[in-house]
Amino acid sequence: MIASANQSEQATPPPADAGLTKLYDTHPYTAYTEDLEFMWRWTIYRDQKLVQEGCSLTLDASKRAVNHVLAFFNVATQNNQ
Repeated sequence: MIASANQSEQATPPPADAGLTKLYDTHPYTAYTEDLEFMWRWTIYRDQKLVQEGCSLTLDASKRAVNHVLAFFNVATQNNQ
């Protein structure tokens, strides 16, 4: 099931004991990845709200994807100020 935009905006980060790997944690962004055995699911939160999610085939690819998205968000934030 795919969440609507309103549902994903209200999603909060998982609890610390959820078995996820934290990829990034610098205010206001936090990113996690989860090994689903056939893919890695990653999520990015800004100020405790889900802003982006995706999947990758490997942990390394998840890290690269998250870094790419965060780089875009930082550029977009700087352009809006």
